[in-house]
Amino acid sequence: MSRRHGASAAVLAVGLGFLIAAQSRANGELAHHVGSGLFPAWLTMTVGTALLVVIVLVHRTSRRGLVTVVGQARTGALPWWLFTGGVFGSVFLTTQSVTVPLVGVAVFTVGIVAGQTSGSLLVDRFGLTGTGRRAITGNRIAAALLAIAAVGVAVSPRLHLQAGVALIALLPIVAGFFFAPQQAFNGRVGRAAGSPFVGALGNFVGGAVLMGLILGVALAAGLQLQDPWGAPWWAYTGSVLGLLAIAGAAWIVPILGVLLYSLLSLFGQLAGAFLLDVVAPTPGTDLGWQMATGLAMTALAVLVAAAPRRSQLRP
Repeated sequence: MSRRHGASAAVLAVGLGFLIAAQSRANGELAHHVGSGLFPAWLTMTVGTALLVVIVLVHRTSRRGLVTVVGQARTGALPWWLFTGGVFGSVFLTTQSVTVPLVGVAVFTVGIVAGQTSGSLLVDRFGLTGTGRRAITGNRIAAALLAIAAVGVAVSPRLHLQAGVALIALLPIVAGFFFAPQQAFNGRVGRAAGSPFVGALGNFVGGAVLMGLILGVALAAGLQLQDPWGAPWWAYTGSVLGLLAIAGAAWIVPILGVLLYSLLSLFGQLAGAFLLDVVAPTPGTDLGWQMATGLAMTALAVLVAAAPRRSQLRP
């Protein structure tokens, strides 16, 4: 690999992180416009499913991988629960849509990282990635605690703005916690297929079905959507932004490796979230020293979690 090639991949990885932050803002805007976080979550999953079906059908490796995965699922080589990533994805998208309009992209991002760092402890300990179990080491525990503390620092200026905002700020932590097993399950399906798009397809299909049922029940129970197709055009780009991130990762990871890609992508996500709240802040956004400190603490937590482990459990 040439140095120039690696540098281009690194820059793109940071850009993909920004796309994730932009997706949070788009879904948050759509939820604010229609009056419900269920609609953007359903739309993201449904449009994402349609786009991924096209990708898998036209991509030869993905088509073959889909046949392989279906065969392994029928024989039990791939357990059924590996295809439940869409459930966790629905939790993430619904939380994203509900939380961002209230606390801003940056606070949401910090909360997601805090929950994901904590959830990864259990994911690695129980070997849900399929690559062996890893011990819950001191540096990983320290990283989780540091990330959770970062959330408290970041949202502290907003605790007096409205009743219940502290509880709202906890929602991204919960969503991030479930984001860890979602990545593990999708990764295992993707590895079995030899294509990350097949792993993502299972995630989106499950999420589309679940969100369709939930939204249908909510509408039948009296939920009123306020002009669902009248939001700004960019509020409907959540699915495309997510798929761009997946496609980009499929190209970058073989070049940089999972660890370096994750760190660079996260850097872009944090920087993008902060920039979006500077350029186009949501109502009540506060970007004082507390927010900057929270973002810095979160970045440090990621670095601590990524430090070399001294021990590893074997399956």
